[in-house]
Amino acid sequence: MSKKVLFIGLDGSTFDVLDPLMQQGLMPRLQRFIEDGVRSPLETTIPPITPTAWVSFATGTNPGKHGIFEFLLRRKGSGKLPDMPVSARVRDGLPFWDILGNQGKPAIVTNMPVTYPPTMTNGVMVADFLTPRGRSDFTFPESLRQEIEAQFGEYQLYITEVYTPGNVDKILDQLFAELEYKTKVNLYLMQNYPWEIYVTHYWSTDRFQHELWHLLDQTHPFFDQKEHDAHIGRINEYWSAVDATLGQLFDAIGDDTTVFMGSDHGFGPIKKFLCFNVWLLNEGLLVLKRDALTRFKKALFRLGLTPDLAYRSAMKLGLAHLRLSVGVSNRSSLMKLANSLMLSLDDVDWSRTVAFSKGNYGQMFINLKGREEHGIVEPGAEYERVLQDLTTRLKQLTDPETREPLIGDIWRREDLYSGAHTDESPDLQFLPTDMTNKPLGTLDLTSNKFITPVYGNSGDHRMHGIMIGRGPDLQKGLRFHTARIIDYAPTILHAFGAEIPADMDGRVWEEIFTEEYRRANPVRKSDASVYEGSSDMELMSDEESEEIRERLRSLGYLG
Repeated sequence: MSKKVLFIGLDGSTFDVLDPLMQQGLMPRLQRFIEDGVRSPLETTIPPITPTAWVSFATGTNPGKHGIFEFLLRRKGSGKLPDMPVSARVRDGLPFWDILGNQGKPAIVTNMPVTYPPTMTNGVMVADFLTPRGRSDFTFPESLRQEIEAQFGEYQLYITEVYTPGNVDKILDQLFAELEYKTKVNLYLMQNYPWEIYVTHYWSTDRFQHELWHLLDQTHPFFDQKEHDAHIGRINEYWSAVDATLGQLFDAIGDDTTVFMGSDHGFGPIKKFLCFNVWLLNEGLLVLKRDALTRFKKALFRLGLTPDLAYRSAMKLGLAHLRLSVGVSNRSSLMKLANSLMLSLDDVDWSRTVAFSKGNYGQMFINLKGREEHGIVEPGAEYERVLQDLTTRLKQLTDPETREPLIGDIWRREDLYSGAHTDESPDLQFLPTDMTNKPLGTLDLTSNKFITPVYGNSGDHRMHGIMIGRGPDLQKGLRFHTARIIDYAPTILHAFGAEIPADMDGRVWEEIFTEEYRRANPVRKSDASVYEGSSDMELMSDEESEEIRERLRSLGYLG
């Protein structure tokens, strides 16, 4: 009898939410599963970004090897700002299901981020929410889409509802629908296609926490008791539905299958935004042009004409949903109009600019000569001096309310990453001391203030997600605290008794396996590379790239 492993991705899940729900009796199947298995907090990648983390999960490598640092990437060698949406086309390295596929083990993969366009060595796949709208080629083989839709209707790749007062039920409707639809598809594929490894991803757990965290958190500035009371019943029903979904999958596979669950990052409240391009502007390290139009836009900027003001006004008027409903071409036109009226990196004088921020959770790029299109900082001694100066200034930042340091750990790229793509990463990466403060950098100059109260999403990412496992070869009731997301790929390979490619960065969680399994299956490494069989593919069209950028902006992923 062949061994089977099922992995269930619950995007953004955190024990901070799940443990209280289990204590309230709302998630009994998950509670019994954990009691019979193993668990650990799961350290994610830096930055704690969905595509970065899930590709690290799949390949067992750090971002410097697989090349995914954010939702938007730099086009290598172009000197341009990061603007290329992530996709399987630019992901480097073989995911573990293809490594197993090369060993004759069929796989089914559904909805895992950064799998569009889908390809499989041995098995079938449904791609993820980063599929450009309007594309029908999000399954492998392509005929699988028609088969699924003939059974269950149009495939539900996207979740589009965002929070505004009065919109909670519409959000919950979509979250319930995703659970129901994707579970029907998973059960169908399990029963109708051969598999030894099954990997699936649910997005709604992440979207719930982004949009509705404040309904559970009385300390959040958005918390409203009446709103909480009106919706807590359906909220509890949603988490019970997540539990029932897990139960359906458990029941479909039986006790002989090893089951792992994990998330790409944790979650918690956000209360303030930090706009580091504004900070760089105030520090004189990012300099604006001197032409008449830029001076005019700067005057309006000082008066408060910013994307921050526009979005807050739309929220008050009940129009925030328009960012999703006006269509890609119209949104693109609106963004271009906004950039023509409001300050952005289009107004930067690169001949006098030392550094800029582009990305979330603290990413800083030096305007380096020879790399950036209009770089001015000389490589070598000047570059080192600028890095040290920036690091010193960041360490000196304090929270104006608490007077505590605002920034925690600060890393140079070589502290975090190794591999062929390291040079594409930010020069400096940092995290706030208190992650209720979220650094924004992708929307250029979001506000005319460095620190602003949060708007839009009330919850955001944290550094620790969840690792849970249960199976005949795993210990029962084990608790440990050293799991990292890059460890999943080698651990799942080891669960099959397979060799671990030498260039995987993750380790096998040997301690979770029974003593009998460890004796019979010592960890074995091979000379094979996780990059064998990976290849560059044609990039997305400009239109597809713009569609994805606009959708990510609308969901709050780009600031």
